[in-house]
Amino acid sequence: MGDVLSFKCPCCVAPLEFNGDQGQMTCEYCGSSFTMEQVKAAQQADALDGENSEMTWQTNEPEMITDENGKVTGYECPSCSGEIIANENTAATECPYCGNQTIIPKSFDGMYKPDGMIPFAIDKSHAEEKLREFYKGKKLLPNSFTDNNHIKAISGVYVPFWLASAKADGTVVFDAVKTKTETKGNETINISDTYMATRKGTLDFSRVPADASKEMDDALMDSLEPYDTSKMVPYDAAYFSGYMADKYDVTAEEVKERINKRIRSTFESEMRETVKGYNSVTKKNDSIVVKDGKTEYAFLPVWMLSTKYNDEVYTFAMNGQTGKISGSLPIDMGKYWKGVAITTAIVFAIMLALFYFAIGDTGFGGASDFIISLVVGLIIAFIRGGMQKSAMSNVHIHTEAKRYAVENSLKLQVKTDTFMFSKREVQKNNNAS
Repeated sequence: MGDVLSFKCPCCVAPLEFNGDQGQMTCEYCGSSFTMEQVKAAQQADALDGENSEMTWQTNEPEMITDENGKVTGYECPSCSGEIIANENTAATECPYCGNQTIIPKSFDGMYKPDGMIPFAIDKSHAEEKLREFYKGKKLLPNSFTDNNHIKAISGVYVPFWLASAKADGTVVFDAVKTKTETKGNETINISDTYMATRKGTLDFSRVPADASKEMDDALMDSLEPYDTSKMVPYDAAYFSGYMADKYDVTAEEVKERINKRIRSTFESEMRETVKGYNSVTKKNDSIVVKDGKTEYAFLPVWMLSTKYNDEVYTFAMNGQTGKISGSLPIDMGKYWKGVAITTAIVFAIMLALFYFAIGDTGFGGASDFIISLVVGLIIAFIRGGMQKSAMSNVHIHTEAKRYAVENSLKLQVKTDTFMFSKREVQKNNNAS
């Protein structure tokens, strides 16, 4: 016996039945009725299960770099076990990952040769000045942090990255609603018309980055974007002079899902931007395939500084091409609560003055005046304090890849808006006699 077909109401998801008199599918629960075209459109949208196929990577195994003895010189940190590649021209006195000041020279197995690399465009003195500027204006920064911070220990590191190029191909379905209000007699009628907006197409992406080092914090590296990958040059060991290089220990396969999520998120938002003329739009379902994936292995320049404060390690990174900085600073909670108290007192005094001049001498001074003034003062103080706290960190994981979408590559294959149902809400108006 074949499978039993059932159809759900697009309005309330109750079962639909075919009404021969109307020639439509009807819902006994909410009273809505639908044409077969509308029901089929809803059924097709529900068939999009949201699962996304895996991208198949085309990755050439990178060539190994070794010296004449099959080894390369570098350092191992006894504190965090971080491994960095260096040569006799590298000033390596401090671990860029944890700030430990004792690192041990050793020989490593060969490292992989990148497909390309972006040379440092920011020199060390410029990097130090940029870091000092990053500290300025941070009201909650402990005074002793900048006094004891070893900015001179900043290190230049070539960080391994995977750069992925691919095509997103899929369908996204949205519930799009138009609203309007009518007034009839003593009634206000709110009308909501719901449409099913279906968008199918493709979008190309070029060189979406993901760091290939376990030692590097993903959010810290994401926060350094973007790099101008058009400035990549072929690998040349001469660029290593005076700098260090991190060893690649994360495979392209391991970063695939991170990159896929960014591509799918951007594809969805680009499709959303094509749904126009509605008061509200929400995603109903999607089916997005990321295909034709190709990866490149690259070294990107990063200035790094890790410093300890109150037994905690604070790591800062700077894009060695653009000078963009990411990192999280320690917070002096004494300064925070002092700021809350001062702001509360100032706002409290201002509010009391406003009450005095607005109400007058005879009506001023009630308990409600003081309570309202205090509450407003506390609210403003905590909002201000929260803004100051948020300014202490600019580290975040990227969930989109919009800047890597190839210009003018969006191709829409399906763009349909199908009317599904209408809802009416009636409100009685109380007319004054």
